[in-house]
Amino acid sequence: MAAAPRTAALIVLPGLASAVIGMVGPLPGALVFAIREDFAFTASDVGFSFAGFYLASALVAQLAGRLMTRWGQLALIRLGLALCAVVAVTVALWSGRWQLFAAAGICGAANGFSTPAVNLLIARVVPSHRRGLAFGVRMSAVPGGASLAALAAYLVVGDGHDWQMVYAGYSALCLATIAALGWIGRSARSAPETPQPPRVGDSAGEARGLRLLATAGLLAASGGAVLPPFLVEGMVHGGATAGAAAVFLAVGSWLGMGTRIVVGMVSDRLPRPKLHLAGVVISLVTGSLGMVGLALGQGPLMVGAAAVVTFGLGWAWPGLLHYAAIQMYPRHLLRATTRLQSGTFLGGLLGPAVFGLAVTHLSFTWAWLGAAVVTAFAAAAVCSVVRRIEATSVPDLGSPGQTSDAPSPQSDPRHH
Repeated sequence: MAAAPRTAALIVLPGLASAVIGMVGPLPGALVFAIREDFAFTASDVGFSFAGFYLASALVAQLAGRLMTRWGQLALIRLGLALCAVVAVTVALWSGRWQLFAAAGICGAANGFSTPAVNLLIARVVPSHRRGLAFGVRMSAVPGGASLAALAAYLVVGDGHDWQMVYAGYSALCLATIAALGWIGRSARSAPETPQPPRVGDSAGEARGLRLLATAGLLAASGGAVLPPFLVEGMVHGGATAGAAAVFLAVGSWLGMGTRIVVGMVSDRLPRPKLHLAGVVISLVTGSLGMVGLALGQGPLMVGAAAVVTFGLGWAWPGLLHYAAIQMYPRHLLRATTRLQSGTFLGGLLGPAVFGLAVTHLSFTWAWLGAAVVTAFAAAAVCSVVRRIEATSVPDLGSPGQTSDAPSPQSDPRHH
């Protein structure tokens, strides 16, 4: 494969794999209106399914590093897609309430070990001047997966397909993605990671920095994860119509995807972790202010503007945070990506759960204000990481696994 098409494939295909695996989480919620025609599946069941997906992801992500010492990153990604394909076929042939719960948990586990593998694959084999863009594409997988689930729901409503056929089609999509991963060439056929023993330069300060990054990711994800499940109802509470709120949700999702990709492209031109973390702080502060607007705004125009700001700029941080982490800790790529991804998975679980309780027992106003405070605390945690960079000798440009635009020799098993 020529260099340019191969680089394009390395940038796009890992993100596509993440989006395909990640769409299982919101899929029952998108199809719930059709599922209820076959058996009882309440709103609480949708919430339990969604929470189970991210709980399994958070738990299994802790084991991703060990798995990558046995198999390569690409092998784990393919395994995750194959597992989701088998589960989807099972649901299509044998559907029921508990089967959907089990499917969410198993596919969540697949998401848990495949997502850190995708992150590490990008760090290992994507050319250094395109890693920011690759992470932007990868992080757009979250709204991208939700968009694929919405498309599936449209097919059920518009063309009259059974919802089980959506799961069958999803299985075929997983298998097609496995085949497409072969296009990225020999450079991504990575061998198992070699566990790195502690070095003389390793310090407790590096461990504290990783914990601080993971905490920031947990808090930021806790605040941002409430947007997809609660934005429509929250905007209606603020004075918008349900139709307008749904439009803002769709536009916000695509805007969030575009912003993450554009921010990734910009980060490639400014490849310094301190600047990336400063961008994370700006994004989080903007998101916090947008949530204040959702809490206190009145009328569809003000609430809609707050929603666009919160989705568009307040959700631009994930790729920058992960890119900064691999630059700051190039000797601890496994630990950095697994800890940071575990924190964001846990935030995706805790944020909506606590937000829902706040809405039930208080109001949307207080729930949005609480999410704004959590997001502001996340910005403060990232500021602490920036101060650590200024106080220590963290290099301006990390080079995880390679310093040139050519793929690392370690990524080819023939070099082992």
